[in-house]
Amino acid sequence: MDCGAGRSDPPLSLFNQFGYKTYGVEIAEEALTEAQSFCRKHQLSLNIFLGDMRQLPFAGETFSFAYCFNAIFFMTKPDIEISMKEIERVLRHGGLCYVNFLSVDDPDNRTFCETAPAKHLLKNERFAKHEDDEAESYFGNFEILRKEKKMVEKVHGNGRMRQVTIEYIAKKKR
Repeated sequence: MDCGAGRSDPPLSLFNQFGYKTYGVEIAEEALTEAQSFCRKHQLSLNIFLGDMRQLPFAGETFSFAYCFNAIFFMTKPDIEISMKEIERVLRHGGLCYVNFLSVDDPDNRTFCETAPAKHLLKNERFAKHEDDEAESYFGNFEILRKEKKMVEKVHGNGRMRQVTIEYIAKKKR
């Protein structure tokens, strides 16, 4: 299950290639449309739906793996806490999750533009950033298997951007 599953090259396609039955939620209609176009073009059934990770439309203990890459930090910290509880709820006992959080060391401090989905759908003004150990409070019922702080430089538009994240792989305890 992917939270924030939209855009033109959905990561769920990789899981699908390895035989996994996939599901995803995407809150932004434009990103969902891009993902659905990708699915039609490649004749894939990735099961990506319009939805909100703060209220996942799945029964408890449905999934063995949950994935949330570069999506959760568009929310406010209270909404991140709700989303993490939802991820925990839909994971099976022993299920794994991958989530990355934006670090306070990330240089992007801009506010979202007026048309940004995070601004009107999530009622947020800017990225939520976390201190190095702050996000661990979301993993009370998890065993943290791996934690890594990363700085990545990317080509973005006509320039380059740096992004600093704290990535977690965790296993649900019960």
